[in-house]
Amino acid sequence: MRFSPRGKTIGTRIIIAFCLAILAAPTTVAQTVADQLAACKSEGGDLKARLQACTRALEGAADNEELRVEALLQRGVLYELWGDQEAAVADYSEIITLDASSAIAHFNRGNVRDRLGQQDLAIQDYSEAIRLDPTDPDMFNNRGQVYDSRGEFDLAIADYSEAIRLDAASSRPYYNRGLSYFSKGEFPSAMADFDQALRLQPNDVDALVARAATHEELGNKAAARTDYGKALGIAPDHAEAKEALERLDK
Repeated sequence: MRFSPRGKTIGTRIIIAFCLAILAAPTTVAQTVADQLAACKSEGGDLKARLQACTRALEGAADNEELRVEALLQRGVLYELWGDQEAAVADYSEIITLDASSAIAHFNRGNVRDRLGQQDLAIQDYSEAIRLDPTDPDMFNNRGQVYDSRGEFDLAIADYSEAIRLDAASSRPYYNRGLSYFSKGEFPSAMADFDQALRLQPNDVDALVARAATHEELGNKAAARTDYGKALGIAPDHAEAKEALERLDK
């Protein structure tokens, strides 16, 4: 389940509001908030220092909802990286209280809730994110992964198919949809998806291993050996590929 890098991208509307707010504020206050927010968003900085800078930016922007949304979004991502998932949920929830139309906040909170095992809540967040922004393939992909983990394979396949419709150049939804088809025992459909995933990412070890397993299910041991061998050529320590080759050679 993808981490939530989307949270690091601040929407244009928020950036514009930030600039206008800085211009309207007294120079020293504006500069302090701008500096703290810049430190908060500085990818090369120390994680703890960045969290502290986010908090100081929030304190300086106490009366400005637009700035708070921007700082909370960044701090939520940093809390995820820090490992404090509950704090991340709290920040994303505060964003949603301030701006219920934030698809990114719902999406990021869904990612965290999924990691916390709160699958029903994760699906609710992903569904709301999709309602707010139905053009983002990642939202469909991630909701599909939750459905897949619950054994709701048809719902997962529907979401992966929509992710593919929105971005046919991404290998991940093909691979994920292939896994759902595999779980349903629909091996020819799984094979077609793994084939396409590998056309897009020829060195994808996971896709190679999954296709090899599909070859096994279809009774094509020679093709399975070839794919497991390719996987080991890329990742020599891949345990599943090693075990599979040993099994096939018995």
